[in-house]
Amino acid sequence: MINKILIKYFDTPQNYEDFDILLNRSHFDILCDNSLGHLLFLEYNDVYTVGRFTKNKNYKNLPFVRSSRGGDITFHGHGQQVFYPVLNIKRLGISLHDFIDLMHNFLIKFLQSKDISAHRSKKGPGLWVDDNKISFFGVAVKKGITLHGISLNIKCDLSKFELINPCGDSSIKVGNLEILDKIERSMLIRELSSFFVDELELYFP
Repeated sequence: MINKILIKYFDTPQNYEDFDILLNRSHFDILCDNSLGHLLFLEYNDVYTVGRFTKNKNYKNLPFVRSSRGGDITFHGHGQQVFYPVLNIKRLGISLHDFIDLMHNFLIKFLQSKDISAHRSKKGPGLWVDDNKISFFGVAVKKGITLHGISLNIKCDLSKFELINPCGDSSIKVGNLEILDKIERSMLIRELSSFFVDELELYFP
């Protein structure tokens, strides 16, 4: 059943607001077809986005886009891999809590395969390597189907994060995983997809 999930890869950097239309179109198609879902891989043009639960006041002097995801303020841009699993978790029988655990677990296992030790933190969703946050998580669920997902810093401009409190927390330090930049992007996406599907299949013994 899992092999019916559609994988889509966007070659060129996307404008956040324009891609939001495509994201919602994917959601609508999955809802209408009652299909399992789509895995969307992309990179954004530089943008600050603010989630539904923001309490951050430090973005007032920055241009930003409001997002339907959870979470606070973050940066998206070149050199950052974005992965949106738009999944029919209602049909799959997966709770939101399990879905968030699934996303963390698959990415930890993928990074382990590259000899990178990543871990979760009490600071909130996302992954850290040593003391640096390298991956950001923000999701929403509408009518049993997930929206948004994960961003993974590979070789992005970290100075952009210095203008904000990432995720609303001034103590968070942000890092890159430049070793992943050595992997050809189509191969990186195939590997991420494979690890995600393998983790998803654990829920279907």
